[in-house]
Amino acid sequence: MNWKDALSQIDFQQHTRLRFQEPLAKHTHFGIGGEATAYIEVSTIDDLAILAQFHREWKVPVAVIGKGSNLLVSDKGFNGLCIRLIGELANLDVDGTIVTVGAGQSLPGLSKLMSKNGLSGVEFALGIPGSVGGALIMNAGAWGSSFGDVVTDVTVMQDTGELLTLTHDEAQFEYRHSGLEAYFCVITATLKLQPGDVDEITSKMNTLFKQKIETQPFVEENAGCMFKNPPDDSAGRLIDISGLKGHRIGGAEVSTIHGNFILNLDNATANDVLDLVAYIQKHVKEKTGISLQTEVKRLGFG
Repeated sequence: MNWKDALSQIDFQQHTRLRFQEPLAKHTHFGIGGEATAYIEVSTIDDLAILAQFHREWKVPVAVIGKGSNLLVSDKGFNGLCIRLIGELANLDVDGTIVTVGAGQSLPGLSKLMSKNGLSGVEFALGIPGSVGGALIMNAGAWGSSFGDVVTDVTVMQDTGELLTLTHDEAQFEYRHSGLEAYFCVITATLKLQPGDVDEITSKMNTLFKQKIETQPFVEENAGCMFKNPPDDSAGRLIDISGLKGHRIGGAEVSTIHGNFILNLDNATANDVLDLVAYIQKHVKEKTGISLQTEVKRLGFG
């Protein structure tokens, strides 16, 4: 028996959905990528624990893809199991200023719900179209704020299926990075937010969102910021002064609105994007002496 046959025989709970040879292009904001050998939307912690143990037993590559907002998938797809968290893994509970949120919850959804509850600290998240799990792993942020700033602890699952709670320090939050990738999956986070006036919080949230849509491409398919900002500088500025806005390779183009975004304008392939990334890195290095490092995650390469 191969691992696909073994996976298909597992009796998952009702709302967990398993599919084979699933096109990943429709599950990423880039709209790029081949098929995953298996794709599963997991609705319970028990089902996720089964998958962790399955991964350990069968040595199957696993990728938790969240909302697919910060991801470039190979044109050849991913020879493994892709997981998206739904159901109880996207729950949200508010107790005063303490919020427990599932990794499958969307960042815009979290931001809106917190504003309605008069809680401040995640207004910046409205314009980030990812999941809480992805935000934790990447320590996502905008406008000078990072998700890790409001996290007190994180619960993760190990590949044994067991749960482990990490303190803020143990999660090892850094700029656009954390130590959470070492675990099978992020499950929940506890956030400590600040009480405030609903109207003021909502106004700040909407102001930040308005700034985002005015200064960044919002309609075209893209994966968010392609490069990390170098210390005390901006990747977008470096790309701009290198004269690269609007440069195109295949169907991929550097945004003319914000240089740190690569757009899928015309059925771009993953190779188009990688070629454009390499071109940008080469020319920015030649122009400024700075080596840009990518922020977008890659899946199915190498």
